Amino acid sequence: MPTATTAPPKAENPDVLARREVTRVLRGPVADKFKSLIPPLANQADAYKTVMESPELLDACFKLFRLKRSLFAEFLVDPADNPVAEDTVRLKCGRSVDEVIGMVVRTGMRSYAELFFGDPNAVPKDKPVPKAVPRPASKGRFKLIDTIKLAALFRRNYGSDRALPKGQTNSGRFYASIKDALDFEWQVHFFPIYVQIPAQVFERLGIGITRMDTEERIQRLGQLAISDISKAEQVLHSPELFREMIDYNVLASPTVSELGQSGFENVHGALEHLDAKKKWDVLANRETALKLHDDKRITKQDIAVLAEYLDILNEFALDAIFDLKLNRDQMQMFIKTAEENLGPKLFLAMFGPIQNVMPDDHDEQQKLRRYQSFTQSALRSLVSAVKQLEDNLRKSGNEGAMVECLATVCRSRRPDLEKEIKKLVPEWVAV
Repeated sequence: MPTATTAPPKAENPDVLARREVTRVLRGPVADKFKSLIPPLANQADAYKTVMESPELLDACFKLFRLKRSLFAEFLVDPADNPVAEDTVRLKCGRSVDEVIGMVVRTGMRSYAELFFGDPNAVPKDKPVPKAVPRPASKGRFKLIDTIKLAALFRRNYGSDRALPKGQTNSGRFYASIKDALDFEWQVHFFPIYVQIPAQVFERLGIGITRMDTEERIQRLGQLAISDISKAEQVLHSPELFREMIDYNVLASPTVSELGQSGFENVHGALEHLDAKKKWDVLANRETALKLHDDKRITKQDIAVLAEYLDILNEFALDAIFDLKLNRDQMQMFIKTAEENLGPKLFLAMFGPIQNVMPDDHDEQQKLRRYQSFTQSALRSLVSAVKQLEDNLRKSGNEGAMVECLATVCRSRRPDLEKEIKKLVPEWVAV
């Protein structure tokens, strides 16, 4: 008689095994390593849990890893125990550094959301939904944003969350709405802001929110009305183009709305050779982008020539280029010359975007206004000096090129400008 054979055990999903191994390594040896390196973790019974519930500690761990990568060399090896230097290369644990970071960011967000909303991410089977007992969230280390005011701003402009569906928790709804939009370690800094934003906004905008990488950009996003985004969707008249705008820079919405269909087609047509991110960053630079259509001196060919700088060029700098009557061969050279001879920080201060989000603190507002007034005045003075130098050279019989005049003026003024900018720039303004 034939004997019964035992069916071979079903092979486990490799993806599940890899996630399980990553979690084991993080909870065990990696957590122990951080306990030995970060004093506040030394006496914690569960260092992993402590870190995951604290954006400040999680951010500190990421920074330590980047600063002292060699201390984690034992974990940064491939399946053959060879050292791995690239963040995209698969490690022995079954994931790359980039993939592990994404997993950690999502886990940290889930833990922090549970703490903030006061209920678990998932309801245990056969048990009622526990009553939420929210705890005060960390305010984060924000220089520009008041998280409570920002929460009110989002609710006013985007609406509050709908009633919680049966069998779902607040943290579960929130985490489900954001998890697919989290990938990068810098996003940890913004956890205390993310939890203030209604889940329905994440459901609509997704990475449109989590790609906002500065406080100023998130504040601008909060100030947008949902009507701005909806009107932009009508102007674009293409689901694919609308999704592209949301994913790369939703802050382009007011520009698109104001340009209207013909204006958008004009500007967008001149930018089509750019990669998607650069293109939408140009359109998010609102005053400059609107000027590209409204200023009749500016042609599509001019836009194409200047395209690489239009995401940062402020409207006054754009004005200066056309006031000086530069031809297309001179335009890009003019900007490059200014950048090279002023240096990147001073160039950005004078030619770059003008911050239009004001801090709540009155003294900080005054600081920002003084700084902006100085940089705009310095730009006007620089352009006047270039014009005057060129006129003087022409009158004396020397045909001085405009670009050479600019280089001379920039080099002569740079030391004094740098000294003044250093005194005036608010510490939270990026230059």
